[in-house]
Amino acid sequence: MGKNALRALPLALFWGTLPAHGQSFPGLEQAVRQQLNEVFSTAALLSNTEALTLGFVNFDPNEFLPIDDPDFGDENSIELRNDLEVYTLPWSWSLTQLGEGELGLTARVSYIHSKQELSLFPLEDATVDINDDKIYTLFLQPTFSYPLGKRWQFQFGLGAHLMRYDNDFSFRNPITRQLQPEIDNQLTNITVDAWMLQPELRADYRFVRGRGYWHYRSALAYSWGRTFNEPGPIVQGDPEAWRWLNGVSIRRPFPAVMPAQDYRVTFNRIDIRGDTERPFDTNHYYEFSAEWLLNTKGKVPLLDDVGVGLLVNYGSALKGASLILVYNVD
Repeated sequence: MGKNALRALPLALFWGTLPAHGQSFPGLEQAVRQQLNEVFSTAALLSNTEALTLGFVNFDPNEFLPIDDPDFGDENSIELRNDLEVYTLPWSWSLTQLGEGELGLTARVSYIHSKQELSLFPLEDATVDINDDKIYTLFLQPTFSYPLGKRWQFQFGLGAHLMRYDNDFSFRNPITRQLQPEIDNQLTNITVDAWMLQPELRADYRFVRGRGYWHYRSALAYSWGRTFNEPGPIVQGDPEAWRWLNGVSIRRPFPAVMPAQDYRVTFNRIDIRGDTERPFDTNHYYEFSAEWLLNTKGKVPLLDDVGVGLLVNYGSALKGASLILVYNVD
């Protein structure tokens, strides 16, 4: 399934011969539930830029370097990365001190868009249908941080996702048009809402010297939720997943001939389980990034730094390389 990190809900309908009435299709309810669970769990992971990042120019490193390793990327994974649009705006605030600890708030809004041409019956008729998926997410997470010595910090967060999945399916193939009266506005061209709770434990080690630092982080998160406002009894879900991120970042200033400019190198391993495993075609993957940063603190309002970089995803359905833009790097 390598090219379906954000799987289209209507694909659940086309696993073999379709009946005239959806309720009589054995396993239809289970298939739709699985698709919904994967859509919402995958969207939660895609919107977390710490765990997964997409860039604005995607390419296969095998085409430019003599590595010939399919886990670095292939034609399908680059096509999938190009098909996905992911926009995330994150914020974080320090609210108040609680003894030696600190109460904070993390928030982000995200928009995910995937538009695919589906050739569901290529042997009978090659006409493609158009499936257009959009997912909107609001995430809020109160956090409590507590220092464990000079360089270690422990953090607990209890977050919540509020999500909306919007499907727009264009019936263009003559065969799928025959099914339209039975499934449209019930399994296609629908809107489904969901909530997901996400407790998270995190440990950070930071060794800081001037603008530079070494940073190790380990973050374990579990998410579980339910759908609501469904169009019918078959379209229901209870997404569940967890992820464990372990990563190291190094930030250092460039030599004196390049003042107010830094570079940062990051290496992460992300382990995943639950409803994200099948869409990502793995239970773990790696991300490596190298960034050039221009310090703008005090010069541009609300912007501490801005930069460009190269990011490589290794081992997932979204494997490949991208150019990325970064700002307010911690």
